[in-house]
Order: sequence, then C-alpha cells, then structure tokens
Amino acid sequence: MKGMTPRIRTALLSTALLSTGLLGTLSAQAQTSIFNIPALPPRSAATPTTPAPVTPAPTTPAPTTPARPALNPMLAAPHAANLSGPGSLRAGQDTTWTFNLTNLGETAIDLQHGACDVRFEVLNAAGQVVRANPTNTVCTMQLVMTNVAPGETMDVQSVRWNGRGSDGKALPAGEYTIRAYFNGAGVSILAEDYPVTLEN
Repeated sequence: MKGMTPRIRTALLSTALLSTGLLGTLSAQAQTSIFNIPALPPRSAATPTTPAPVTPAPTTPAPTTPARPALNPMLAAPHAANLSGPGSLRAGQDTTWTFNLTNLGETAIDLQHGACDVRFEVLNAAGQVVRANPTNTVCTMQLVMTNVAPGETMDVQSVRWNGRGSDGKALPAGEYTIRAYFNGAGVSILAEDYPVTLEN
C-alpha cells in the first residue's frame, strides 16, 4: 500500500471490510449510543447515608407499690374489725395500733393463725400508698389462738408505724390513713380505715 493516498487507503479498507461482512458487524455495534445506556443513579443516592444514632431521653421509673398478697375468702361469721390506738403521731416515733375483732354472731369465732397475719399499709390524703405492706417482716413460727365469743371483742395483733414511707424516709406532716387486714387461718378480715395525723 506504499504510495497510496490516505483517501485511497480508506476506500480499499472499506471495500475489504464490506466483502468480509466485518463492517456490517461494526456498523451494528456502532448503533449503540450513550442514549441507549441506562442512566446511573444520582451520586448522592449511590452512597447510602447512615442515620445518626439516637440517644433515648433518660426516663425516671415510676414508683412501684408492692401488691397485697392474694387474700383468703372473707370471714363468713358476722363480725366487725377495727384498729384502736392514738389519732396522731410524731415523725420518727414508733406508734402502735391494735387490730380488734368483734363477734356479732351467735357462735364463737376461733382463729388459729401466725404471729404476723395482720398486715397494714399507709395512704396519704390523695389515696396513694406511701408505706406499703412490708415483705421482709421477720415472723416467728408461733401459732396464735384467737377465740372470740359472741358479743365479745378481742385483740388479734398489733401493728406499728413510725411516720416513715416505704423508702425509710420521714413523710411530710399531714393526714394519713392506716389500712389494716388479717389474712390467715384460711380467712381474711378487713379492718375499718383508721385516720391519723402525722406531726413534725
């Protein structure tokens, strides 16, 4: 191909390619253009962003009040129960109230029970339990016999409170209610609520 002009060389090359069919293949392949190529996703979408870690706001747990243990069936014999004791106490001063049972029926009430079967809780003026029934009371295995003849009133057990809440801290002065109940000998007996005034 020496001495040929570039135009003649191109014409000869085209003729040779046409005769072999290679130019048709190249022409078909050349039909693909940038407009036929699927678009790439935007650059920002190609690199996923990691969300910043979210730190939950600190929460203060709500105070929990231990639930009363499951009560036995109510004493079927006609009766009345109440607390007797002072109507006021000073913060930090141990004060005692007695759980009394009165027999309103015509047959004796005989209870064989444990020494710690009378429990109590203290409520503030808003009706919130501020001194829950203790779960760590140490009781002896002593068996107590309480026999109440018809028309009589007997002391069942005493409860003690010092004006402090379940957390052991002194409660503010004000009006409180002691709620006591007997839960033993296969029966339960609820005493009337007893109002007390806590003084500083």
